[in-house]
Amino acid sequence: MKLKLILCLLGVLLFGKVNAGSPEGNDGGFEKVLIQMTGNDVPFDILTKGNLGDHRSVQPLIPIYVVLDSSCCSLEVYFEQAIGEVDITISQDGAVVYFSSENIQDSMEKTIQLNFEVSGDFLIEIEGRNGAYVCGHFEL
Repeated sequence: MKLKLILCLLGVLLFGKVNAGSPEGNDGGFEKVLIQMTGNDVPFDILTKGNLGDHRSVQPLIPIYVVLDSSCCSLEVYFEQAIGEVDITISQDGAVVYFSSENIQDSMEKTIQLNFEVSGDFLIEIEGRNGAYVCGHFEL
């Protein structure tokens, strides 16, 4: 519950949808930006024994937040809930620059350090074993 509150506050501080890496208006303010994630209609498996609140939205909730920290070329991936095994892929122009398989058994944060020498447009994709899928674009 505390992680959810922190993530909500982080989202408010980062003003929701932000174009990561936009050169216009870069006045040295926030160096961390929230990457907008979109997904398919398959919800991630939530590994819990508690009440899920009977979520009935047309679009399934995405229990993952990704924040780009351009000051140190890293991504902070926040898993809000235990969702089991996922594959994390980061690619640039179709070429994979990072891949990892993770078993998310609790809410957690994973930091992904990217090479300081890379620049351009990137795609981060996170796919669950049940076919759930989210992705987001960012620029370094």
